[in-house]
Amino acid sequence: MKARFQNAFTLIEIMVALAIIGLTMGAIIENTTASTRNALYLQEKTIASWIAMNQISLVRARREWTSVSNKKGEVEMANREWIWKMEILKTDDPNMRRLNVDVYLADKDDQSLASMTGFLGQL
Repeated sequence: MKARFQNAFTLIEIMVALAIIGLTMGAIIENTTASTRNALYLQEKTIASWIAMNQISLVRARREWTSVSNKKGEVEMANREWIWKMEILKTDDPNMRRLNVDVYLADKDDQSLASMTGFLGQL
């Protein structure tokens, strides 16, 4: 009786293929997770920058000359609570004030997501 050769994969070949697929899928999942985390961080930084710009614009729009001080407030944007802190400083020009604004997430107030500087002139 003649021995027939079968065209099938051996168990070792299947195990090697599964190991390669498993490693590849792990790398793909890791990369996707990092990209998602990065996108969320960039979204938070963008919103924090908008809040900082808004606070500087509000001070300018009020046209009220302000003394050197610190201000703090909360605002809701994009369904999240944010904390902003503004430091108003003198400049070399007595008719100008420097506005430094830092924005934090309300639940992560130890790390500033955006810092912005603006100037206010006395009219």
